[in-house]
Amino acid sequence: MRTWLLVLLLTACTACGVGPTPVIGAGEAARGFVQGTRLYFVQQDRLVSVGRPEGPLEAAEAVELLTGGPTSKESERALDTRLPRNLAVRASEDGFTMEKGAPMLVGGRWLPPVSRLSRTATGQLVCTIAAATAAKRGMDVDDVRVTVPDGGRVRCGDFS
Repeated sequence: MRTWLLVLLLTACTACGVGPTPVIGAGEAARGFVQGTRLYFVQQDRLVSVGRPEGPLEAAEAVELLTGGPTSKESERALDTRLPRNLAVRASEDGFTMEKGAPMLVGGRWLPPVSRLSRTATGQLVCTIAAATAAKRGMDVDDVRVTVPDGGRVRCGDFS
């Protein structure tokens, strides 16, 4: 009787009626954000990555988009910039330098050329340059080191 019960139990556990199925292809594995450019704006004093359809771009081109400020749709999402309007910056995939620019008339008053950036503004530039460089080189953003005007080399993660 025990043998019969054991055979019945094993049969019930293994014969569920579902047969083997072949492997079903689902296409290429997900790769995340592939095309376009990542710019870093500010929302509630934190850096926020924003995708733009342009690109992938060189670091200098990405910084040019960044210095143009957020689009109207990005502004509606409370995204802002800490970069001064009169910023004269030269960017490459290795880093950025600030150029001596001329004073700029803004709102009826003259602003002197920018010689120093806030930590948040520096982070916007570093992260945007790192993202553009990483996209071109097929690397992770935090593996890219960016040279800042004081001569140090930093990564985007240093500003989060």
